[in-house]
Amino acid sequence: MKPRILLYPLFILLLSVVMGCSKEADIKPDELKPTFSLPQGNHPYDKQILDFYNTYGCYMLYKFSEQDFNWNVTGTIPYVADQGDENYIGQSLEALDKHLFSFYPANFLKVALPYEIILSSRIREVDLFLDTLDNPINSVATFRHFAFGRAGSSLETMTADELKVMKSDLHKAFWSQAVGFDRIPMPPAFLKTTNYIDVYSWNKEQYGVFMGEYDDSASAYYDFVSFIEVIASKTLQELEQSLFLPQNDPKGKYRLKYNIIVNYYKQAYSVDLQAIVK
Repeated sequence: MKPRILLYPLFILLLSVVMGCSKEADIKPDELKPTFSLPQGNHPYDKQILDFYNTYGCYMLYKFSEQDFNWNVTGTIPYVADQGDENYIGQSLEALDKHLFSFYPANFLKVALPYEIILSSRIREVDLFLDTLDNPINSVATFRHFAFGRAGSSLETMTADELKVMKSDLHKAFWSQAVGFDRIPMPPAFLKTTNYIDVYSWNKEQYGVFMGEYDDSASAYYDFVSFIEVIASKTLQELEQSLFLPQNDPKGKYRLKYNIIVNYYKQAYSVDLQAIVK
């Protein structure tokens, strides 16, 4: 199950509005005022959540309003989220630390984390053609939060394969909001490798590009977060036997861009992305 990411088009729209008004008086965007405070309860894990906020400036919420979850700059997202199950919040915090936070240095997390992390027992897509009850979503990312959709009893029954998918979904959602709103920059060399105007579904392998999730369009943003998903789900040895084979990577561009991403964050931020799947 892939995480749902709803950032980049809204970011471009917002950026164009700001640039167009740069010569006028400063315009302050509407802000969503918090409808919450910490601690949210009296459980032992509430101190953990408060300590996390004091360290990183990021709220972790298991009680949240529909507005907290749905608001995304210019509108709402097409998902609904159930409140976190208070009987499983402690386990969900352990899962987030094990599968996500432990792979990043504290100084990196202080910059890259969003305003909120929503802890939901179940996230469902609002869609007339999908059985959203049978297709739980592990993670959703917007400009101000990413949401974890396993903060409930389902966490206890997940198989090893399901946990592996959940892990890569979390990293993809984490990075999607971090780079989508310039908390963390994409590698300059990565951005220089491809002129995305030239990329189509029929020649994407020549450029080493992953296409957009919704409209099959090419962009640096969707390409990058897709590389993060690959890095977080497959070892280098697995990629040597799949994506990096000549028939799949005829120009060696997938391998090149993989190496650029891995090396850049290791050198610039001491982040070892390859360790995620070791």
